[in-house]
Amino acid sequence: MADRVLLVTTDEALARAAGALVAVGAELTHERDGGIGLAVAERAHPDVVVWDGELPAAAESTVARLRATGAGIVVVAGTTGLAAGVQALREGAEQLVVRPIDPDHLAAAVARAAEAGRWRRAALRLTSAGAGSEGHRARTLAEVERDQIERSLRHHAGNRTRAARELGISRATLINKIKSYALDL
Repeated sequence: MADRVLLVTTDEALARAAGALVAVGAELTHERDGGIGLAVAERAHPDVVVWDGELPAAAESTVARLRATGAGIVVVAGTTGLAAGVQALREGAEQLVVRPIDPDHLAAAVARAAEAGRWRRAALRLTSAGAGSEGHRARTLAEVERDQIERSLRHHAGNRTRAARELGISRATLINKIKSYALDL
């Protein structure tokens, strides 16, 4: 299934670079206004939102509102807006892409953000499925991710390359996650 990508920017160069995503199978929607883009994200629940950090200042809750949709978030910033881009990462955006835009780099960032969005949506489904259940404790995204990594590594007898391929992440990312979860495999 193709990733549904919402691009929110007034920058034509970024729009052209994002157009390359269509060539790799993404369904691209483009909004030029931040307020409208946020409303579309909340209504349509795209897989990824590519947000132009150079848009006129949005409310501080923009990243939080985008995360609540379950979308992976890629923020694009120029050197003048780099501080705002870093702040967006602190608030939960998955990727920061710095201008000038390389279409291949943007596509890779979108792919990583889409994967993060899939994990987030899975966690949101688990949380909402358990709402109101007596004695049920919803698992966090980190718990779900840790368990999936453990299962994959066990299935592949500890082979990190095969486990990473199965999980749709790079081997380096898998190794970092193994370290961060202090997995002893």
